[in-house]
Amino acid sequence: MTTLVRPGSGVDERRLADASHAEIGVVPTLVEVLACGTFDRGDDGAPIAALAGLESELPPDVTVRLVGKLDIDDLLTVPVGAGAVVVDTVTGVDPGWVVEIPFIGLVGRESGICARSSVALARPETVGLASMIRGRPLTGVIVAIGGLTFGAGEALSWPVATGLCTFRLAIVEAIDRVRAHALASGFDRG
Repeated sequence: MTTLVRPGSGVDERRLADASHAEIGVVPTLVEVLACGTFDRGDDGAPIAALAGLESELPPDVTVRLVGKLDIDDLLTVPVGAGAVVVDTVTGVDPGWVVEIPFIGLVGRESGICARSSVALARPETVGLASMIRGRPLTGVIVAIGGLTFGAGEALSWPVATGLCTFRLAIVEAIDRVRAHALASGFDRG
């Protein structure tokens, strides 16, 4: 949820600056879902297809952001204290199979799994660098589905299309775990 306050909108900006989230009716983000990919490149669109219609079922403290190609700036804009779930398509995994990799498990990882749209995650040290810049570890996971076809104008491959239900369930479970971690870590809800 993004709240935009414009000058002259009748909102007392001094009160807004001193108010807690609860006082002004803003729900802080606990989990930011970063959806990678594009619809027009075959299995690269699987994250978008899996998330279609899911946003309305999520708690108000979970936001979904379509990033296309993820880079370090996307990781740096995750709110302090919140966690991230990166949703992407990968190669190096059987098409239609779903994998989950915690951010902490990326450092030093040489598995042959290659994210299609996550430029930042192509180099595992990027998550560590984002955590250093932020001044605290970035909690999160990558939930990905193995892809087969990535050509312009192609539809989802059969293995990926049939794996979307499993992919969607894995995304929801990851969101729940990252959200629970943010709450258990004492996230300031305002």
